[in-house]
Amino acid sequence: MDPDSFAEIIFNSIVEYAFNEFEITGKDYSALHAVALKSKLKYNEDSDETAKIKYGFYGEVILFSILMVLYKAKPVIARGYFYNPLENAETKGYDSYQLVENNGQTELWFGEVKFHKNHKQAIKSVLSNIEKALSDDYFERNVIAIHNHKNNLNISNTVVEKIINEWETNPIISIIEQAKKHNIRLIYPILLLYEEDSTGYDANIKKVPDHIQTDYSLKTLTLSIDYSIFFILLPIKDVIAVKKQVISWIESKKQPLS
Repeated sequence: MDPDSFAEIIFNSIVEYAFNEFEITGKDYSALHAVALKSKLKYNEDSDETAKIKYGFYGEVILFSILMVLYKAKPVIARGYFYNPLENAETKGYDSYQLVENNGQTELWFGEVKFHKNHKQAIKSVLSNIEKALSDDYFERNVIAIHNHKNNLNISNTVVEKIINEWETNPIISIIEQAKKHNIRLIYPILLLYEEDSTGYDANIKKVPDHIQTDYSLKTLTLSIDYSIFFILLPIKDVIAVKKQVISWIESKKQPLS
């Protein structure tokens, strides 16, 4: 995919990433796009280009879109609720809060994304954090963060809502134990976007597992509920060009496609 096409996906998916579905219906899409850039994700028009290129929303929007379109993982709550304009900092927590009902089992697709020029830097960023991300404490703190926005959940009558209500009624109980009780499974998708070199697509994919196998040892993961990890690898011809194009469209006030 050429850089402009990739940039189009990011630019035109910001609204769906930032808002719940019920907030979008019947609203002016261009206005929502502008509001999202001011209040739902980190973007400062006064920052220099170097700072803007480092923002996290590019990758998070792609992760959201891939999980929605390819895996039918619906957002539990829009990521925009976790951004605080007063702090003007990157949103904390998992990079996606999505859900799949799979043959009677609820799967929470709480993922991670890294969008770097170098594949080794992307891998390092993920693996340096994975022991924390796949721990009982981190999972529980993310569920509590969702609880703080319980009136803004995107989908109702799910097991997630039930666990939140049970914990709210009796905050002494363990969220992890309630997740086990309700047969919750965590799916941890890791999306790596990185610069493609001239060796060809297959070689650009293969170099990621090769690097992990050669340079990293096994991690000790302590999350006690059932979980799965999988990688989504997307080598891109020009990482910086993609981000610069998104910035250009934002600042020229281009109309997004609804």
